Amino acid sequence: MPGPTKIADLIVPEIFTKYLIQETTKTNAFLNSGIATSDPSVNITDGGKTVNIPFFHELSANDEVLTEGTALTINNITAARDIAAVHVRSVAFAATDLSKLFSGADPIAAMRVQLGNFWATKMTDVVLNTLKGIFGVTDLADANQLDNSANSLTGDVMSDAMFLLGDKSAKITALAMHSKVFAKLKKLDLIDTVQPSALSPAYNTYMTKRIIMDDAIEPISGTGATAVYPIYLFGAGALAYNENGTLATYEQDRDILKKEDVFTSTRTFTMHPRGVKWTGTPADGETPSNAELATAANWALVENPKNVAIARVITKI
Repeated sequence: MPGPTKIADLIVPEIFTKYLIQETTKTNAFLNSGIATSDPSVNITDGGKTVNIPFFHELSANDEVLTEGTALTINNITAARDIAAVHVRSVAFAATDLSKLFSGADPIAAMRVQLGNFWATKMTDVVLNTLKGIFGVTDLADANQLDNSANSLTGDVMSDAMFLLGDKSAKITALAMHSKVFAKLKKLDLIDTVQPSALSPAYNTYMTKRIIMDDAIEPISGTGATAVYPIYLFGAGALAYNENGTLATYEQDRDILKKEDVFTSTRTFTMHPRGVKWTGTPADGETPSNAELATAANWALVENPKNVAIARVITKI
């Protein structure tokens, strides 16, 4: 005989939310590759739509020949602030008793299982639209972008791309690209596969840099043979990811008149390119839409471009 329902048989929202954040981090390639890392200076609360990320500029001074009796010139270090948009995103799902009856399965349970992957995908959408927006900023594009849009991708183009950050190119740890771009690099015999250990999954690299392959990285123009694809290059910690677990919610409800179960999930986070500040004002809602993130006018460069650990190649394949 089945026993009574126990607490362990039910979804405890607080516990499930913590699990969901962990699952999203594990599943999202930008998070688990080290491209997106937390910033201890970021404090997401329920009191603001943006957060400040303070930083110091590099030292700028002239050394002096030491002369007896002559005082050295006093120099200082200047500070600035980056501004990150806070993203508050929610989703709701529902299923009727009849859908469960006629399908022979539990739709709500299936939805919950996929929720971690769902949020990982949506956070990737935030990243990719942000990247579209910041590379519309002229100062960043002029410095950190290689335009090969009139030609096909070659090994020489990729080699040049690896030095887009100049003497700071050693920062680059990962690349993100569409599967068709990956296939071209494979044909050029430029891809290696790394197996860290028997217990770790294998991953692909270019010049030892980890590759993220995602077909959400769509062409920026053209179709078919004329399609121009972006390839993004990242340094570790290029994106400031922070999430307020207290503001993340999972809520369940039931409409007894409709015989319908429903749940909602809300996430509150930043996914911000360090060195390029958010300047936009959302037209609808309280926080930016993906379309607004992809709009160049909503971003401004606040760092030396070479200190923005993100570069881009645009190319045919």
